[in-house]
Order: sequence, then structure tokens, then C-alpha cells
Amino acid sequence: MPHLKTVYTKFQNDPNVAFLLVSIDDDSKRLERYLDQMKFPFTVLRASSAEMQRAMGFNDLPSTFYVDRKGIVRYQILGFEAHGDSDARVAWYIDQLKHGKTH
Repeated sequence: MPHLKTVYTKFQNDPNVAFLLVSIDDDSKRLERYLDQMKFPFTVLRASSAEMQRAMGFNDLPSTFYVDRKGIVRYQILGFEAHGDSDARVAWYIDQLKHGKTH
């Protein structure tokens, strides 16, 4: 997840881009330690895995959703993607959404 902090710096002043991390970690102390260590510069929310399964249809896998201005999920990565964890790949998805390009 450190790559998200890097990409965030590129888009932090762009009013058309927002970052939100949702944790479904059941161990609140472990989550607090992780957040203290990572110092994410964007919003981090906590939800139960049941809530996220109901709302977004995923379980405990690392999942990434790229959502357009209308709230429509345009790109979704469940688990780890070979190139999905790179700064350039995350920025590519964001640029695609900013320019109205979707799959």
C-alpha cells in the first residue's frame, strides 16, 4: 500500500480525484499500529467484512475500486494484480477515469 501514498502526492491537489482506504480488519489494535506506521495522508475508514460484502460484493481479499464521478465502479481489481501495485498503474487507472475512458 505504500504506492498509494506516492500516487496520492501526484493527485492530492486535483479536485476531481479522491482517495479512500477502507479496512475490514477485525483487530482494531493491529489496524491502529499499521495506520500509525504508514501515516496515510488520506481518509481511512473501518467497516465490517459483512458490510463490505453487502455493499461492494467482496470479501477479505485486497480489493481496489476505481469509481467515476457518478459513483459507478469502472475498474475493479480483486486480489493482487501483477501491475496493479505500481505507482504508474494506479495513476493510469486514475487518468483513464479523468479522461472519461472506461472499459
